[in-house]
Parts: sequence; C-alpha cells; structure tokens
Amino acid sequence: MNDTSLDNLLKILLAGGSLTAGAFLTALRAKLANTKKKNWLHISFYILATVIIIASIITGFVFRSEIAKPNWYAIAVLTIAIISSVLLLWVTRKFLAGKHQYTIEELNPVVNAFSKNADKGNIKLLAGNLDFFGKSLSEIDCHPQYICLKGEDFRQIQILCTEPVTNEDRMRYGKIITDFETVQLRYYRPSSADLKVRGRIKTLNNVARLLIYNKVTPGRYEALELNTAETDGALYSHLWGLIWEIAKEPTPTELAEYRHLYRPKDQ
Repeated sequence: MNDTSLDNLLKILLAGGSLTAGAFLTALRAKLANTKKKNWLHISFYILATVIIIASIITGFVFRSEIAKPNWYAIAVLTIAIISSVLLLWVTRKFLAGKHQYTIEELNPVVNAFSKNADKGNIKLLAGNLDFFGKSLSEIDCHPQYICLKGEDFRQIQILCTEPVTNEDRMRYGKIITDFETVQLRYYRPSSADLKVRGRIKTLNNVARLLIYNKVTPGRYEALELNTAETDGALYSHLWGLIWEIAKEPTPTELAEYRHLYRPKDQ
C-alpha cells in the first residue's frame, strides 16, 4: 500500500463522514421539530453509519504505520468519520427507530396533555365500544382520561364508536351522553369502516392535530402525534371526515334508552 492509496481512501471516508454528520444533523433537526414519525430513513442511516465505521477501522489497521508518523490529516478524517457515524447510530436508535410505546398508565398522561393543549371548540375521538374509560360506571368516574375530558369543557365532543351490543355497553354510553351534554355519537357504518385505529383529533390555533394510538401487544400501545401537514396526518383527518359522514347516528329513542339504563336507582 502507498500514500496515494491512503489519500484516496481518506477522501472516500471524509465524504462518508460528511454524509453521516449531515444525516445526524438532519435527524436531530427532525427531533427538535417534534417529528417522531418513523420512516425508511432509519434503515439507510444504520447501513451508512455501519459501513463508514467498519471502513474507518480497516483503514486505520491497514495504514497504521503511515498514520502513526503521525499523519494528522488521516487521524482527523478517521476520527470525524467514526464519531459522526456513532452519533448517527445513536440519534437514529433513540429518535427515529423508537416505537413510542406506552403501557396504559403511561399513555393516560400523554392523551391528557394532548387534550389540554387544545382549542376548546371541538375534540374528536376515534373509539371502539368506549370501554377504554373503564367497563363499569365506578371505573369510568375514576379514569384519568375521563376526569381530564370532563374538566376541559369542550363545547363539542364528537365520538366515532361501535354500536352498543350489551346492556353494559348501553349503560356506559348513557353515562357519557349524560355527563357530556354536547357529545355526538355516531356508529361505524359499515362495521368494516372501523379501521381499529384509536385516537383524538383536536385543533390548536385553528390547525388540526392528531394523536393516534393502537394496541401493539396486550397492555402496550404505540402512540404517534401528527398534524395535517404530514401525509399520514392529512390521511387520517380525511378518513375521519369520510367515516363520520356515512356513520350511523343513534335515534332519540335509543339515546333515551341509554340514559334510562344508566340513571342511578335513587333518581
């Protein structure tokens, strides 16, 4: 091996180090801008950073005698290439490839913080049979999300949910429409319109924002905050509008039945 070969390799490593440094700064900027969306970039970043680290180590070993003179230019290039690649691996693992998973206890404050920081005109809920507040009436009154929602005094609450099947479901629905006088319920129609995605849509400074979460494994949920400037955020917001328009609205008779089933015995 000669100095020309080393110089050529150093140029390649310097270019690679510059790429990983640039990618690191891009990922960091995305984090600072609150972009938590996972995407294909994390795979590319892993491959790029790993290749640069391996190439730097091999170059240092093969040309150790020339570098040890010392060749400060070579030392600087190798150091930059390795450090920037390690930083890229770290920021990718921590911020881009993370799944943002929560237990239900960890998810409650995330949902509540999202709901509190909102314009109070309207909030929309994507739900199932509404048992996430608790199955029994006593559980509902103690549930952190329910307590928070009551305290925020939204002028309108729109809930997409499944049609109640059991009397327990109807009692739960009755409590919700009694406690929230301005709530609007609509049922997925057809049933396949329920995409099994759960979450909330709010407005903040008149801009729609979404918190989407779904069950990954029993007891663990993946949550992602989006806005309509992002492709997924715009898609979910558009789907909400379409599903809401074709959803079934409960009749006054059905609503009266739910309230009757819920009404405490002493009333």
